Amino acid sequence: MRAMPRQVVFRRIVLVLTVLAGGAALVLAQAAGSSLDQLEVTAAWARPAPAGDNSAVYLTITNHGAADVVLVGAEPDAAHMAEIHETVMEVAVVDGRLVQNMQMQHGDRLVIPAGGSVNLRPGGLHLMLIGLTRDLEVGQSITVRLVAADGSVLELAVPVSQGAAGEGHSNEAQVHAGH
Repeated sequence: MRAMPRQVVFRRIVLVLTVLAGGAALVLAQAAGSSLDQLEVTAAWARPAPAGDNSAVYLTITNHGAADVVLVGAEPDAAHMAEIHETVMEVAVVDGRLVQNMQMQHGDRLVIPAGGSVNLRPGGLHLMLIGLTRDLEVGQSITVRLVAADGSVLELAVPVSQGAAGEGHSNEAQVHAGH
């Protein structure tokens, strides 16, 4: 087998290093350019409930970016799972009487429109915490990780409270972007 000239070996090494450096730069750019970087979360709170029960998280999410952000999941530290739910009122006439029935519908994603906000509130959209693993008591906080369609994660510290900030409470979620 014939030895390669030093110049060819050097060029191949430079090519490999350039490709590796470019790949690393792309990974860093993807981490830094998370779709969740443009989100602001306010008025976050979780409803108190005993271990084993279900609860809910309410908040407002504002998207300051130029593109829609799609949330596909939530990972709570205080429950077995979380689901995006919407409470809807069904109205029907039964035996000549008007009957209202409140139903919860499960959603698989939540779109935060570019330049817009989505309000998760009692009686509407909310994050349902299913199978609490510990008591949620007023004054505590829970951690909820919001997961976007692009795989990025936004970690929130959500206070447990009896009501929203407009009801005598100041509940700003502490936000920690993770990638």
